[in-house]
Amino acid sequence: MMKLFLCVGLAAFLLAGCPEGWISGLDEWAPLVSLQVTETQDPAAFDRIISELRARGIKATILVDADFTTQNCERLRSAASEGFEIMAFARPEAAEGESVTLSMLSYEEQEELISGVKTAIETCLGESISGFRCYRFDQNEDTYRIVDSLGFQFNLGFVSQTNSSFPGHESDTLPYRAPGYDFWAVPMHSVYTNGQWAAFCDMPFSSLDGSAWAALLKRELDDMARRRSPLLVEVHPYYSGVDEERFEAFVAFLDYAQAQNARFITIAGLAAWSESQGVAGSPGTGASCACGED
Repeated sequence: MMKLFLCVGLAAFLLAGCPEGWISGLDEWAPLVSLQVTETQDPAAFDRIISELRARGIKATILVDADFTTQNCERLRSAASEGFEIMAFARPEAAEGESVTLSMLSYEEQEELISGVKTAIETCLGESISGFRCYRFDQNEDTYRIVDSLGFQFNLGFVSQTNSSFPGHESDTLPYRAPGYDFWAVPMHSVYTNGQWAAFCDMPFSSLDGSAWAALLKRELDDMARRRSPLLVEVHPYYSGVDEERFEAFVAFLDYAQAQNARFITIAGLAAWSESQGVAGSPGTGASCACGED
């Protein structure tokens, strides 16, 4: 079944019109971007970010929790019908000022939370979803077992070059099959900052002003294009859709990426691309990280 999925996914990916350099190995190489949009609380900010993507014909992976799904089902249905990929975001409830992650919960508590998000999204969309990510990229073996048992094909709860990796795969930067499980581990791109590697999403870089954040986005895109490797980046509408400097940086990144003929693909497309390359990742260095509210 997984081989069939990958063949179908790769066929669709190629038929959609890949830049020549991706197929023939010629010198030309257009950047490849997997954009993730995570939202749990602000429908207006979500609309603002998604509208910028719609205006450019860009498809992204949207991660939402059960509450946001229930309250904004029509928004998600509309996005899914346009080709956006909808996945589950599991964040445990916590008292104000506290932070609770999946690894702090029992197996039963994790299972109830993750299956609840999955059910809410699938009930809304009327179709199965394929991917999951955990709050703050924190999970454990119980999580792996639950994700596997629920039939998820993709686990996005990893960060390359950090301790938030599948054991023994800290240096992997591209999607790979998790040993002993049926899901793909999809590591988030990481950037070295303040003495450690951090997930490449907007919130860990809040100390940068808007222009510096925009410059970093463009620099990472250029760097990954030189390496002929995909760039994964995440934005939170309730942050980047509200803070004007962050929003302008996001828009500038989209414009720059399109000027470079970048192709935006979903996680399923990214896994198919990774499979087509016959590689699992590239060298890196382990360190701890956290992605803001993720």
